[in-house]
Amino acid sequence: MGKLNLELKYLCNDFSPIRKILKDLRARKIGTFNQKDYFFNLPISKDQKIIPRLKLRIQENEYTLVYYERGDFSDTSATPAKVTLFKVSDKKLLDFLKKVLGIKVVVIKKRDLWKKDRAVFNLDTVRNVGKIFEIEIATDGGLKDRELFNHYKNKFLPYLNHVVKRSNLDLVLGQTHSNNLDH
Repeated sequence: MGKLNLELKYLCNDFSPIRKILKDLRARKIGTFNQKDYFFNLPISKDQKIIPRLKLRIQENEYTLVYYERGDFSDTSATPAKVTLFKVSDKKLLDFLKKVLGIKVVVIKKRDLWKKDRAVFNLDTVRNVGKIFEIEIATDGGLKDRELFNHYKNKFLPYLNHVVKRSNLDLVLGQTHSNNLDH
């Protein structure tokens, strides 16, 4: 149910060199999925460095409730994230959460999912935002996990743009607000 990840997100212009590196690493492609993430309003956290998020992800007609706490991403190190996942069989949960919490934003994306051991590599094309590459490594907090994370990060870094400091939610909200200002 609960897990600890080391994570990092970068904007990326072209996934072609990323896919080549993944193949060279012998990572295996799990599949390509259409995802819709409904992010809900939550009370403001007292700790401004760790931001809680609650989303309901719909992927290929499967529903997963995801709660996570994570600070901003940094381009100098992995960012720890506490993640809790719940498989949801009652499709009425979305309407209930909409009514109780309200929707902050909906993020729509296409995800190419790759795995190698405990590492997950997400190649996301997010509607109205662009391409985002993400590394996640399930960790027990040990030094070897950080070393592995840095090894992967350094392999991909020459093909990545700047780090995405926050969540896809923030990127989509930023686009929504800037679009509202333009019209």
